[in-house]
Amino acid sequence: MLDDVRKNVRRAALALVACFGLIAIALGYWQVWRAADLGQDPANPRIADERLLLPRGRILDRTGQVLAESQTTQAGLQRHYADPSLVHTIGFHSDRFGDTDLEAVYAAELSGERSLSPLDRLERQLFHHQPQPDDLVLTIDKRIHDAAIEALGKSSGAIVVVDPRSGAVLAMASRPFFDPNAADSQMPALQGDPSQPLFNRAIQALYVPGSTFKTVTATAALDRNLVDLNQPIMCTTAVKVGSYSVDCKNSQHIPRLTYQQAYAWSSNRVFGLTGLLLGFPNLAPINRWLDDNPPGPYPWTENDGSIQASADVLDEYARRFGFGRAVPFDVPVAVSHIKNPDTPWTPQLLVQTAFGQGELQVTPLQMALVAATVANGGRVPTPYVAADLRRDGSAQQLHEPGQFFSIASSSEVASTMVSFMVEGVDNGYAAKAAISGIKVGGKTGTAEVGDGTSHSWFIGFAPADAPRVAIAVIMEHQGSGSDFATPAAQQVMRLALSVYK
Repeated sequence: MLDDVRKNVRRAALALVACFGLIAIALGYWQVWRAADLGQDPANPRIADERLLLPRGRILDRTGQVLAESQTTQAGLQRHYADPSLVHTIGFHSDRFGDTDLEAVYAAELSGERSLSPLDRLERQLFHHQPQPDDLVLTIDKRIHDAAIEALGKSSGAIVVVDPRSGAVLAMASRPFFDPNAADSQMPALQGDPSQPLFNRAIQALYVPGSTFKTVTATAALDRNLVDLNQPIMCTTAVKVGSYSVDCKNSQHIPRLTYQQAYAWSSNRVFGLTGLLLGFPNLAPINRWLDDNPPGPYPWTENDGSIQASADVLDEYARRFGFGRAVPFDVPVAVSHIKNPDTPWTPQLLVQTAFGQGELQVTPLQMALVAATVANGGRVPTPYVAADLRRDGSAQQLHEPGQFFSIASSSEVASTMVSFMVEGVDNGYAAKAAISGIKVGGKTGTAEVGDGTSHSWFIGFAPADAPRVAIAVIMEHQGSGSDFATPAAQQVMRLALSVYK
């Protein structure tokens, strides 16, 4: 009996020791091993309380204009944003909802926490030392941003302006937007707003690009030496591709035209057939096959014919421009793609994709990079919006300007595409992008969206001989790219060229 009692006591003692051991290990893990993480976790109530009392670094545009700063109020320090329309560029800092976009990515630097070790943090708490936050300087030019917001007017959409030489993003405007100064009180209403003001259309929205995508198709054809630029093409009739009919309506006023003119006047038949012929190098030059009277049956209509090789080429060149992969950027960007991954290629889908419809989905940033790539000699610039961190007169550069993450074509092909885009402005649908005394390159797009309306697109750059700015404009449900997005782009480019050298 006594032995049983002793055994039970020993068991209980061992269980207690084991429990205390587990508690000690857990405490050691959280208080020593994970102390640094806990000390910076915004969900930590102590950190959340501390955030109310701590200053936060400013966010400045490239000229030094203050875009965001901490201000002392009766309720303590509060984040103040000078212009609500920049919310989709900067993000916002909220004690209730946390941080978003650049405010989140650079939260540690803006709060002065990045360089603090647990010992430094303890010393600061014991001796009441204030943190030393960094200021964040952006590549954004507030003047160009203001011009973009004004050019959008009341239209939902986005405008992205990039320096094609460096990759610096000069404007990233998205409309509608909301006031981050009132986000805490308005968030429930904002979340239920059908216009989606919380949605950053510049980098997260996916749109059908319309004829602006012909820039990718043309680049692929030229880079593979498939086209004779001097051989004219007759384009007056529609061609049946499976159950789909692709026509020459856009260019019907010029029935006999060069490949460059077909681009400037946005011929769907010429570029739809180009897409189908990309995988048949033995047929080069393909001009005869783009004509009203091809030399024979189209190769994909033969018994053993297939468009897979052509689809693979178009997919490859789209990927070179940045489609189908994450674009390197300070904040996450939705991935643009040329079709849904589960959809098999068919001649009907490929012909529509090649002229800018089908299942194509693109971000405005991606299309700005397409224009910037042509302007940058075929190299796809690595975009960035955070320039440097500054504190006490010293600066830390965050990105190396002039980097590129892909090569879409040879420099010779890019130069030819520059001439195509200049032709589009000088003698094509992009005429409303013209700026007096400056050569401008551009391509319009009118993207059908299935509800009877069209999105209005423009991509381009200026000056064409030494581009300093590249631009993409999307105006939702506005109609013709020539009539809406193009004059909006002209307005922004004209201002940008006057202030950005």
